[in-house]
Amino acid sequence: MRTFSFLLAMAILATAAFMARSDWWIVPAINRWQAGLLGKNQYFPALTVFILALPPLLLLALVNWIWKKKRKHY
Repeated sequence: MRTFSFLLAMAILATAAFMARSDWWIVPAINRWQAGLLGKNQYFPALTVFILALPPLLLLALVNWIWKKKRKHY
C-alpha cells in the first residue's frame, strides 16, 4: 500500500502541474484570486499546483489513515 500511495500521490501532483500549465477551467480563477491576494498583479504557478493538488492529497491521506487503522485490528 505504501508504494501504491506514493505513486498515486506523484500522479496527483503531476496531474495538478499539467492542469496548471494547460489553463484548465479553474486555473484562471485561482490565478486571479492569488493576484488579488498578493497584489502587484502576480501569481505563483507552484501555489496554483499546490491548491489544485491539496484536496485529492488530503483524501489520499484519509484513505491511508483508515487503511492503517483497519489493518491494525487484523
